[in-house]
Amino acid sequence: MKNILSVTSKDYSVYIIGFFMVLSVIDIIREYAAGESVSHLTFEIVVLICATAWSFYLWYRWLTAKQLLHHEIAEKLKLNNEYREWKTKNQGMLNGMNNLISNQFQAWDLTPAEKDVAFLLLKGLPFKEIASVRGGSEKTIRHHALKIYQKSGLQGRTELFAYFFEDLFTPESPL
Repeated sequence: MKNILSVTSKDYSVYIIGFFMVLSVIDIIREYAAGESVSHLTFEIVVLICATAWSFYLWYRWLTAKQLLHHEIAEKLKLNNEYREWKTKNQGMLNGMNNLISNQFQAWDLTPAEKDVAFLLLKGLPFKEIASVRGGSEKTIRHHALKIYQKSGLQGRTELFAYFFEDLFTPESPL
């Protein structure tokens, strides 16, 4: 995977701001030489100063946002790499857990659609997102969830999650 942080590009925005400043100064000098009124020249100088200040302010804000974005991307890449390493290291355990959960779904006699919904419920997706992923309606997903809870004898999503994962999250020291 190509590291997007290694791609560097020259920032020409300061040069562009400078170029327009020079053009404005040349315009003011030409108008002065042509005999324009002092009030007109003063107005143009004030506009030039304000435009330049505002341009540098925007450039500074853009640069700050760009640096923050690079930091956030680097942090996200780091976390993503940590996750991939963890997942690779624990793939056997994850496959085993997946098989155990699938076997329990089979013991509860869940339909294939109910199994899909149950896995997505365990992942923590809301009904609306499950409907989007599965290409169905939220009402259908709620119906599947109700059938899952009925067939399993569980009261809801929290009990479904606890059924499989409660014993994985025990405190290191007794309460």
